[in-house]
Amino acid sequence: MQRSLTYQKTFLGLIYFTAFAMYISLSSIYLLLPPMLGLLFYHYVHATERKQTRVVILIAFMLLLFEAEKGFTLFSTLIYFFIFYQFLIPMIHQYVYCRRCRDLIYIVLAYFGFWLFSLVISQVFWMPLPSLDWHVFYYIIIEFLIVSLL
Repeated sequence: MQRSLTYQKTFLGLIYFTAFAMYISLSSIYLLLPPMLGLLFYHYVHATERKQTRVVILIAFMLLLFEAEKGFTLFSTLIYFFIFYQFLIPMIHQYVYCRRCRDLIYIVLAYFGFWLFSLVISQVFWMPLPSLDWHVFYYIIIEFLIVSLL
């Protein structure tokens, strides 16, 4: 007799979302925990290349939670990820062949590129300027170590 687990991937996605919600709330309290923006972008790129729509939708919900927790503009990370994927990823794939180098570029551009994108949005809509501190360099190093283990 065989078990039928129809909703196994959906249930696993719900577990990932719940764990991410707990982690992102802890990262707001403890600044040494990275917010995993680079890791989410890494997974977004790979899920989009493999055309895994469930994973992209899960990442979109995680990004919305990230925006709500950190106080960013609604849908700003989703728009940034989409624009970055459509215009810069093909150029990166064309010129950079080293997989680890590409992963590092993804993570660095996820943080600094999103900061620049937020800066442009804040200038256009007359919002307060986004801040950038030394923790970002620590987050990039930690997330690159995590991505290099994947």
